[in-house]
Amino acid sequence: MKSSNHHDKPRPAMPEFYMPAMWPLDLQNAVVDWIGAWFWRRRMRRLLAQDIEGRIRLGGARGVVEQGAAEPLRSIAQRRARWLRPQGGCNRPG
Repeated sequence: MKSSNHHDKPRPAMPEFYMPAMWPLDLQNAVVDWIGAWFWRRRMRRLLAQDIEGRIRLGGARGVVEQGAAEPLRSIAQRRARWLRPQGGCNRPG
């Protein structure tokens, strides 16, 4: 399921020169991925609960929402990282 959240922006590339005193960007990205995955799974579970209550109708999307609601956070976070992180690591000029 594609993310439609307008807060999902591509992350800045890792700088060419990484100082030891710099903030650990990989750790920050991992935390952001886990929190985003938790919010996404919670949204899927909320949609499923609303469908069961009869407040909304998921129709043909119900299977996808059920799968998303049952998916482990680790796999959601990994998929989210692939979507948001540029492939190939650092974007170096020339």
